[in-house]
Amino acid sequence: MASNRGLLGVVVGETKPHRFRFLASRAVSMGEYVTVESPEGRLLGLAEDTATRSVLLDKISNFESAIEAKRVATKNVRDKSYLASVKVVGTLDGLRGGQVTLPSLPPEPGSEVFEAGSDEISGVFDRMERRWAQVGGLLRNPEVRVSVDIDKVASRHLAILSVTGGGKSNLLALMTKKVAELGGTMVVFDYHGEYSGLSIPRAVHADAKINPRYVNSDQLADLMEVRENAEVQRTVLLKAFTDDVKTAKEFWKSLLASIATVGENEKDSRKAATRLQDIVKVAMRRMKTVIDPDVGEVLDQLKASKVNILNMLEFTERQANAAISYYLAEILEDRKRAMHGAEEQRVRFTAPIICAIEEAHAFIPSEGDADTKYIASKVAREGRKFGMALVVVSQRPRRVDQDVLSQMGSFAIMKLTNPEDQAHIREASEAISEDLLQNLPSLNVGEAVLLGEWVNIPAVVKIDHVAEKKTGADISATSLWAAEGKMSQVAVESTKSSMVLE
Repeated sequence: MASNRGLLGVVVGETKPHRFRFLASRAVSMGEYVTVESPEGRLLGLAEDTATRSVLLDKISNFESAIEAKRVATKNVRDKSYLASVKVVGTLDGLRGGQVTLPSLPPEPGSEVFEAGSDEISGVFDRMERRWAQVGGLLRNPEVRVSVDIDKVASRHLAILSVTGGGKSNLLALMTKKVAELGGTMVVFDYHGEYSGLSIPRAVHADAKINPRYVNSDQLADLMEVRENAEVQRTVLLKAFTDDVKTAKEFWKSLLASIATVGENEKDSRKAATRLQDIVKVAMRRMKTVIDPDVGEVLDQLKASKVNILNMLEFTERQANAAISYYLAEILEDRKRAMHGAEEQRVRFTAPIICAIEEAHAFIPSEGDADTKYIASKVAREGRKFGMALVVVSQRPRRVDQDVLSQMGSFAIMKLTNPEDQAHIREASEAISEDLLQNLPSLNVGEAVLLGEWVNIPAVVKIDHVAEKKTGADISATSLWAAEGKMSQVAVESTKSSMVLE
């Protein structure tokens, strides 16, 4: 059955079961879907790369000749040719039935290529089962809705990658909304306060406070901003951070006293102990939103069957790294207890949980070590077995650890202009082709290529806008300046009126 949208082109050149090229009757956009007959039935393909050529203008070497050739070419309907490169994504009948069946034989050169009609492919992209959630419409055919498999996100991990302002935070907000609607559990480490204004049902906003009683001395040192190379200070803290201090009613007072004792008993450590006491006093005054000895354990601060937005706006990068790694480690251990049926210990999360890390390049760096990098790598490798998934979000993919990125089962790749970023993604996943990579700079804000296990086939999508997300958009400085100017004028006029009345 031919598409009801008409003949688009004819297959030319060498064909392969997974790829072919065709000459089209018009310019073809990256992201369009086409159908073509093959020995094994009708195939669905995705246009990944396109080109337009003018025979008359192809070898012009000067301006005058170009102008003359342009006039002739405009009147010659045979002058321009439109070539498209297509990736075969499966047989149409198989995809309609929810199965990806790739052909073993290619379409014949000369086969007619048709635009894929909405009625033909709607069932391919938009699934009705509970685990599927709509995230947008096909970029070149918006009336065809696109769904993603939330079960695959919750078991195989997801990477959302794009330049700054490309739509990453909107997509993550959309994913939190879909998880919330399904009654799922999610934790978003909100380092820049992007989601502080996210108002959706089942969302819980909280400060990502850490109770120092439950961390080790190195983690406490990081939270208090003790320098990594301050080895003597860290050694003093290790000795002073005793079980008695951890259980003391007045935690800070007890810690200061213990540090003083170490300094008194060890002559070589006195200067470091004095400096460490100063750091503790600063932490007591200025870090109450980060370190709080009166809050419960971290897992007690999270709610099951909710989307937990953890505000980390007041955290430095080092503090955030220490906090995220601690949360991830505790959640993973809890999920292990749940899966192993540990009766002697309390289990907080009896169902799978998804954890999203914004600014992943800062906390899971490709170079150097970081606490979050270690535990994130462990979750990426082992999380599937215990019902714990990662969503990593970054505008600098090349700086995200390759081992973690390679464990991502699904990708949402938005506008990317840096060739190093593109190459890094290509090394991490075989799901994206060179042609698609080269076309990533042409994507606009909110447009994404969805790949991997959370979609049946690659989809080029315009992501739905999340109206409930109130923060994160670019600030209009000119509008704010204008508003401030008006308020200043009102204030001046009000003052003049008051003077007249007096």
